[in-house]
Amino acid sequence: LESEGFELSLGLTPIRTENWNWDLNINYTANESKILALSEGVDYIEFWSENKSVSRGYVVNLATGEDGLVGNMYSPKIKRVTDPNSPYFNYPLIGQGEDAEWLPQEERVKVGNYNPDFIVGLQSSLSYKNLSLNLTFDWRSGGQYMSQTSRYLVEDGYGQQILDNLVNPGIPELGPELKQWVLDNADRLVFGENFLSVGGPPSDGGLPEGLSGRTVYDGVFSPGVVGTHDENGNFILENENLGDVGTNLIPFSVANPWEFGTPHMFDADYIKLREISLSYDLPNKFVDRIGIDNLSFAVYSRNIMLWTKDSAFGVDPERAFQAETSSDNRGTQFKQGIERYNVEPWLVPVGIRIGITF
Repeated sequence: LESEGFELSLGLTPIRTENWNWDLNINYTANESKILALSEGVDYIEFWSENKSVSRGYVVNLATGEDGLVGNMYSPKIKRVTDPNSPYFNYPLIGQGEDAEWLPQEERVKVGNYNPDFIVGLQSSLSYKNLSLNLTFDWRSGGQYMSQTSRYLVEDGYGQQILDNLVNPGIPELGPELKQWVLDNADRLVFGENFLSVGGPPSDGGLPEGLSGRTVYDGVFSPGVVGTHDENGNFILENENLGDVGTNLIPFSVANPWEFGTPHMFDADYIKLREISLSYDLPNKFVDRIGIDNLSFAVYSRNIMLWTKDSAFGVDPERAFQAETSSDNRGTQFKQGIERYNVEPWLVPVGIRIGITF
């Protein structure tokens, strides 16, 4: 294992006058670890297997493009038609009936890394005479995490993400018009890795489906084709799933690509105003009278602000880990880059501090 890092600390005083003083302290850190070799017969180290995905460490290999970084996450991509002579080349392969959604590839590919590119900490202290205002900021840039909170909520039919992944063209039924609309938008709906379903809920005029035994206007479909490859790699079409008559429809509430990890992968970037405090030091003429060196009063609060580049149902990226008790008495393990139900109320405590120096 080889680790390389860089750390830079910088202290500044932009303002210093008789009554005013402003101090800034900035700390920058960046680090990455690579696996250079493993024991004979060991192909990789697996850190966790969750969310239809894994976090593994492979030996760095320039020939195969493996960077060997610790923290890499691997997940299946959409299985597609691989016959270059087929008119459906590179179309997604779809299941049938209740499983009329995208099929996953057998092989997982790298989709992200849970480690940050860098972390910056900033402390600011601005004072006027005996009054001081102190702020603490943290900034994390880079890295991703997978959210099982998002995965299970969407599977149970909750959350805005269900609606965000629907595209409703306003065409009320299956037929040539809807198929043509899908083909006109094929770059996004067919050839993209976006996991977008066509249709919508009843309130938006979804397509009529009867999977439950009665007709409900909440139908959606995953654009692609149903079929197989023969032993020579030729694609054999069974059915188009592109919006024409015969397309498999399912209720929008169950249109969750369960076999994939990337629909529930989020950027872990954040900026936090972690703490703020306002303090006052009593003048010396007062503290000298009571025989102490210093007396200060402060009002403080924490967790003032959190900005995230991408968030799963209010998950704090700093809490993107999954605690799990080991079955072999190794204590509690913390799986990085994967979280489950780490959605907690955002607490903003307020307190008072009194400091006395004798």
